[in-house]
Amino acid sequence: MNRATRIPGGRRAACLIAICVGLAGALASAADRIELPVSAAQRKALGIETVTLAASTEAIETTDLPAHVSIVPAQQRVIAAPLAGLVSELRAVPGERVEAGATVVVLKSEELLDAQRGLHEAAVELRLAEQVAQREEALLAEGIIAEARVHATRARLAQSRARYQAQRATLHLLGLSAGQLAAVERGERVLDALSLTAPISGTVLEQQAVVGGRVTVAAPLLRIASLQPLWLEIQVPVNLAARIGKDQAVRVAGTAARGTVQYVERTVDAAQTVRVRARLDQTGSGLRLNQSVVAHIEMPPAGRQWAVPHKALVHARGKTWLFVEVSAGFEPRAVELLSQTADRAAVAGPLRDGEHVAVAGVAALKALWQGESRP
Repeated sequence: MNRATRIPGGRRAACLIAICVGLAGALASAADRIELPVSAAQRKALGIETVTLAASTEAIETTDLPAHVSIVPAQQRVIAAPLAGLVSELRAVPGERVEAGATVVVLKSEELLDAQRGLHEAAVELRLAEQVAQREEALLAEGIIAEARVHATRARLAQSRARYQAQRATLHLLGLSAGQLAAVERGERVLDALSLTAPISGTVLEQQAVVGGRVTVAAPLLRIASLQPLWLEIQVPVNLAARIGKDQAVRVAGTAARGTVQYVERTVDAAQTVRVRARLDQTGSGLRLNQSVVAHIEMPPAGRQWAVPHKALVHARGKTWLFVEVSAGFEPRAVELLSQTADRAAVAGPLRDGEHVAVAGVAALKALWQGESRP
């Protein structure tokens, strides 16, 4: 005689709840899946065509991304006035290429004359202090003078040497050569103008000074930059930025320019985009600094994905859909859009190899779907 298994009241209630939840989920899933019946005659009349799905392992490029050509701060130098004075010559203009060491600005300054006079006086004072110290060291050795007097003389010699070295260092920083410094120390030559040279080879980008104008200390005169390599600053949507990393390939639409990603910033701007910096290869791309361009970044495969023609995509209800062929017609399925170009896209979702998706007549299927889904 079989006996029915007795289930305690609490467990019985839990089982009933689980069964109800499972049935509700199944019903909801069935309600979400809509099959659009399409006969062979309708298919022909609507011009519906399909392609076969096959999983893709190839990288795909992003769609058009706004970008502009830039350089990094390390490629730029500002030539500033080391002294207050008068600009007597400008030997380079914006857009002109200059070589490192070439004179680009000539500055006349009273402070330059004062600095040279200070070095000459410090050199004379040092020679005198050395002579006095040498004589008194000899007198101390003979016991003629007290040691305390020699200590004071040594202190004055150290002060004279420190002043001389400071004056010499000041003029060295202003660009005077060793030969010019030696001539100033001897009082043989005094420079009335200071030649400022280009610290790097590059192109003059800005000119802030004019001939005949007076400038103050540290006033910017010229800005020079090396334009090799050029960089791209690309604005990337947040959802794509997470899949971009160092060394991914970049190209500029309509040009031969190619490059690689170097940095992906960690912050998001007001437009909800992330700035990606890419260094361009040093080739004749024809790009110019500050030029606005369209960039494409090569995206690596994101797990299992399918490459489909762009015209197969349908955007509705805040999602991206494909119409997948089933036995009775077609079924809309939501997919995740990973990346896209003008003619194809990479998607992920509930798809299988060998299935067929509509690539023509998609608008008619969308209209049929929206009609079927209305209450």
